Amino acid sequence: MLRFLPTVLIPHGVAVLLVIILAVASLMFTNSSMVNLSATIAQLWLSLNLGAVAGSGEVISVLPTLPGFIFLWAIAARIHRAVKDRVSIADLGVLAALVLGIPLALTAIAAFMLFDASSVLNVEVPPITRLLRVMLFHLSALFLGMGPRLWQALARRYGAPEWLIDAITQAFRFLIAFGTVSLVSVLVMTAINHSAFTATMQGYDDSASVVALIVLSILYLPNMMIFAMGNLIGSPLYFGDASISVFSVHSVPLPPLPILAALPSEAPSWAVALLVIPAIIATWVCVRNPMRLAVNTTAAVISALCFLVLAVFAGGTLGVYNYVGLNLLASVGLVFVYFALVGLLIAGIDKLRNPVEVKSVKAVPVVEPEPEEVEEDEEEDVEEEVDEEEEEVEEAVEEVEEDDAEDPEENPDEEESDEEIEPETEAEETNDGSEAEDR
Repeated sequence: MLRFLPTVLIPHGVAVLLVIILAVASLMFTNSSMVNLSATIAQLWLSLNLGAVAGSGEVISVLPTLPGFIFLWAIAARIHRAVKDRVSIADLGVLAALVLGIPLALTAIAAFMLFDASSVLNVEVPPITRLLRVMLFHLSALFLGMGPRLWQALARRYGAPEWLIDAITQAFRFLIAFGTVSLVSVLVMTAINHSAFTATMQGYDDSASVVALIVLSILYLPNMMIFAMGNLIGSPLYFGDASISVFSVHSVPLPPLPILAALPSEAPSWAVALLVIPAIIATWVCVRNPMRLAVNTTAAVISALCFLVLAVFAGGTLGVYNYVGLNLLASVGLVFVYFALVGLLIAGIDKLRNPVEVKSVKAVPVVEPEPEEVEEDEEEDVEEEVDEEEEEVEEAVEEVEEDDAEDPEENPDEEESDEEIEPETEAEETNDGSEAEDR
């Protein structure tokens, strides 16, 4: 546990320190009483974690996502550095408990600070359902921080298919590419509607207010990017009673925020052609990183779920406007349909271009020597054996001849003795017979 404690405490400690500094600076800059310090710190902490703030009976959960995404990236980077080499299942359990437990404790402290200040100041504790986004925020950091290698190891350990990690990677490729194109479209629309952008700032005389509006617009830039992603796939964006899509636009007076100039005031007839942009991006991703149909289909599901998380972070309640954000059901369904259809078409085209050929398995013939070759080999072996025997016989004869040459008189005597033995035996038999007759 002590091993992972600095991993989680350091980014949260830095974040709390920055929140305190920003709260003090904002109160000093606006000449406000330091009585508001505790409530300001609590609201800034909830805003950083994409929770919600409340006051005067209104709830604001459409918060600038750029600081939150930077904080999420910092936590994920620390987690990845801690688990990239070697980690056990018990270590992962401890790490998950710390990643969720520490921000939960800090959020509970912030809620208590708001509750305590509500008796003096016009602040309230946000609804618990909005505070659940804080847990989703840190779960996302844990998911990203574990990285693909650790997820692959867990898949192997628990028997999950490893191509599931490939599907997650494919989904992230699509979302990153789609988000980049959507961000460019937001900047282009802001440049086209530059008159509305500058008109928003003309209502403020001091330069400090203009700078604050520009900074706030930059902080809301990821929100606008996510809204543009939804519009490009055909999902409507709701801004209170306003509805904005590529098919039609029903507008209402919007808050004085310059970045909202990126929202179109009307839908031209050619705007429907923008629906091909996500299809082109999905095609580019699938062709550049070819995967099986099952992998691309799973990637479509994961893309839809991840976009749902992004849409939840970007939208929410904005005071009297009530709900501001994308149609979640339409957004999730359209993201899945776009990616799944493109993956299906590419898989079908690839199968037509490269049909699978069923090859028959041929038995490997066993090379056996022909009978003639076998007979020739046997004859050669027999001839070799005969030659060896003849050589041995010749050597034996030569040895005998040499012995005869050395002892020429021994052999005749032996022959005579042999021959004498037999006659002596016959003479004895003759004598025995004559003796028997005499008797």
